[in-house]
Amino acid sequence: MASKHAEPTPIRPNPPFKVGLIGVTGYGYDYFKCLSKLVEQGRIEWGAVTIINPDEAREQIQIFESLGVPIYADYRQMLKMESRALDWVCIPTGIGFHKQMAVDCLKLGLQTLVEKPLAPVLQEVEAIQDAEREANIVASVGFQHTYVEDTWKIKKRLLEGAIGQVQRVDCLGLWPRSRDYYHRNEWAGKLRVGDSWILDSPFHNGLSHLVNLILFWLGDTLESGADPKQISAELYRAKDIESFDTVRTVATTESGVEAAVTVSHSSLHNIDPEIRITGTEGQLLWRYSGAHSLVSDNGSETIVSSNPVEIRALMFDAVVDRIGGAKSRNCSTRLAKGVCKWANAIHDTCPIEDIPDRFRVKVSSENGEAFDAIDNLEYIALKAHNEGISLKAAGAPWAIEPLVRDVSDYREFEGKLCHPVDGKGKIVEISS
Repeated sequence: MASKHAEPTPIRPNPPFKVGLIGVTGYGYDYFKCLSKLVEQGRIEWGAVTIINPDEAREQIQIFESLGVPIYADYRQMLKMESRALDWVCIPTGIGFHKQMAVDCLKLGLQTLVEKPLAPVLQEVEAIQDAEREANIVASVGFQHTYVEDTWKIKKRLLEGAIGQVQRVDCLGLWPRSRDYYHRNEWAGKLRVGDSWILDSPFHNGLSHLVNLILFWLGDTLESGADPKQISAELYRAKDIESFDTVRTVATTESGVEAAVTVSHSSLHNIDPEIRITGTEGQLLWRYSGAHSLVSDNGSETIVSSNPVEIRALMFDAVVDRIGGAKSRNCSTRLAKGVCKWANAIHDTCPIEDIPDRFRVKVSSENGEAFDAIDNLEYIALKAHNEGISLKAAGAPWAIEPLVRDVSDYREFEGKLCHPVDGKGKIVEISS
């Protein structure tokens, strides 16, 4: 069930393949752990690493030094010195670094895995794709759910007409995030850092896997994704950040299917993501935790899901298979681009609305973490999700009417509605 975008670009006929890793702390530590297991299995070898914060990576440095792995403080120096020794580079860095790092790797003919989201804006996605075409390499993007078997089985069942003609998709995910989450690095919750757009949000980052899955499943062939033609959006901010932390948005695809997404980091309680796909003859329910279910006029079936803990490792397995010349599942930049388009479009359609103080709740967890939340958001979001209505229609006293935009010819991020703020709703002037 692998797509044409999964066609291999063999570099070495035999493993172990040499990998370069840019960053080993933060989310990079998860990459480090997954790659270390592949090293233990003999499937890959460490080629080189870039570590810019040695004080926070003493354990990793000790391991690399014991193995004789070259360590660099600048990824550009690593590429300059080690490109001929490397087969593959992994980029688990901040959103604002993805484009340049991916382009630099591709220009050297290196297989590239870049963490999601692919890039903050469409212009940077295009630059990465230009580099792919020039190098004749198809990069991989870290939307890890795209690499697992149940994702592709669902796509196949939808194309087979298991629930008839798809009419609508509804998605909900509420994952509370603390103040510490937004203080973990310089770009969390930011619209931009310096001259670089970031556009961090639950829609474009923390829960963006859901958006990627929806667009993939709505594609009209096994290997394609859907393209939003119209979007509506309502964006809200309850936290002391620049970007939004709560959103409801609806995209209409070229085939006329409406896909509604309601996600937030500002709920008091966790509601694990689900995606409900409704067709003329049934319904499919994807669950982040637990098995997926398909109920139709012809009966019901259960689609076994992958363990969420193992999904990242499955992604790395698939990428290594592909480097070795096998045809395997892959999230290409073509599939990942739709998330960026949708995320860019909602920013260019709707200004961020601050939640009034009287509807905000501040709580502390047992371990002392502080959370800023929206009062009663769980009830409102569930009502909007289950009834297919806006947050305002669901009874949110702070909500606005969704704003709508045709994005059939939307090609570039504009950014005219994205004003960095000081965390108190006051716009900060930026130089153009």
